[in-house]
Amino acid sequence: MNIRPDASELLEIARQTLLDELLPQLPDSLRYQALMVANAMAIAGRECRDGERADAIEALVLESLRGEAGPALTDARQALCSAIRQGCFDSAGSDQERLFSALSTITRAWLSISNPKVLAQ
Repeated sequence: MNIRPDASELLEIARQTLLDELLPQLPDSLRYQALMVANAMAIAGRECRDGERADAIEALVLESLRGEAGPALTDARQALCSAIRQGCFDSAGSDQERLFSALSTITRAWLSISNPKVLAQ
C-alpha cells in the first residue's frame, strides 16, 4: 500500500507554504528565522528521501576501506575513528589515499543531503 503524500512530500508542501504564503506576511524581524526553518525542512526532506542511500554508500565505502564486510554502520564508524586515532593512516601511501578517497565519497553523499549547492559548484 502506497500512501501519499509521504514524509518528504509533506515537508516540501509545508516548506513551500511557509515560503510562498507565510514568509511574505511576516515582519522583517522574523524573515531570517523563517528562512532557517525552511532550510531545515528542506534538509529533513532530503534526508527522508535520500538518507538510506547515503547510509548505504557510507557502509560500502567503509567495508571496502576495511577490506571485509563490516559491523553495523555505527560500529564501522567507531572502528574507523579508532584506527585514525591509532595512526593507522598517518603514513603517506596507498592506505592514506584510500582513506582520503573514502572520506571524500562519504562527505559528498552527506553533502547531497545537507548542502547540495556546494556539490554543484
